[in-house]
Amino acid sequence: MDTGSESGTEPVVAPSTPVDGAPVPRTPRDELAEATPHGQVYLRRLIRAQLTLSFLALGAFGGLIGSLPLLLVLAPELQDVGLLGVPLPIVLLVFPIFPLIVLIGWLYQRRADALDDAFRELVEER
Repeated sequence: MDTGSESGTEPVVAPSTPVDGAPVPRTPRDELAEATPHGQVYLRRLIRAQLTLSFLALGAFGGLIGSLPLLLVLAPELQDVGLLGVPLPIVLLVFPIFPLIVLIGWLYQRRADALDDAFRELVEER
């Protein structure tokens, strides 16, 4: 049962340079698909931008959450203050912190989507 696959012929592929010797312009999509060093640069830049954004958000969360204990250590009299029968540290945790966490998350998501869209525009075929 001969399927013709043993004929020893290689598949025909388009050459990377045309007959006249001038290089064919390569798109970023080609560079990424073929895992060339140039494509790796595109991918590293995307990953670096995402990592920078993640560290920035982590720093904002850490600074926001870490500021409350620091505030209570520097001003211990605030621990005894109550607002409508609720201790002030609890009020500070609930009211200003949660909206700020939501805001940081929303800003992070917007920027992450913008990074992904910019990368997608770079690699989509023109």
